[in-house]
Amino acid sequence: MSTLQRLLGSSIARQWLWLAALAAVAIGAGGGCERSWRQAASEGPAAAPQRSPRATIEQLLAARANGSYQAMGAFIVPGCVHEVIKTLMAVDAFLQANRALCNHVRDEISLGLAQSIDHEEWGAHLDIFSRYVELVDEWSEGETATVSFMVDGRLPLRRARLMLVDGQWRYDPEGGYDPQLPAAFERMAQGLRLMLDDLRSGRVSREAILENPERLIEEVRVRLLPGVGMLPPPPATQPEDG
Repeated sequence: MSTLQRLLGSSIARQWLWLAALAAVAIGAGGGCERSWRQAASEGPAAAPQRSPRATIEQLLAARANGSYQAMGAFIVPGCVHEVIKTLMAVDAFLQANRALCNHVRDEISLGLAQSIDHEEWGAHLDIFSRYVELVDEWSEGETATVSFMVDGRLPLRRARLMLVDGQWRYDPEGGYDPQLPAAFERMAQGLRLMLDDLRSGRVSREAILENPERLIEEVRVRLLPGVGMLPPPPATQPEDG
């Protein structure tokens, strides 16, 4: 039985597969962004954009990498700014909690056990915000543009859509992020922080874990379970990369 199966059980392992597929399904799975914003081209030719579609995505990803969430708003269509940033903040909080827990277990118990409870992969797949994104090409037509990219150096290529708003290209997640994702990631982050507190305080002792390493795996599973249960159900079908 794999570490993942021991950690989460078969039903939760299926949810992990859903998390790993977020790059393909998280965008467009939600209720849609607010479409009250006005495109600049609606009253005549759009002014020449100050940045290319590719440069827009590059600056958007740089802002996220620096934790400059407020700055990200300038690169996202206005009606989607709140839901995109809220989702990314929740994912980043989860990744931070996961990193802190794994670092503590590595330093205080063992590297192998830290690796067995590492869930970084859960937050590594989110469309253009996935880990190890490589931008490939861009093309535009009228008020829309597309930037193609690879995740983890793997084909097929994925595509990020942009819209021209007030003379600037802005990332458009189209249908939007599923509104259940932020709460689920926030709850999972809380569970990992509670686990770290229990280890630091001695409520779950180092000696007990050394005697029975499976106990830590079970403790982490229990703390993740409420958040995992809040994840949106996988869609019946997943969109294909064309």
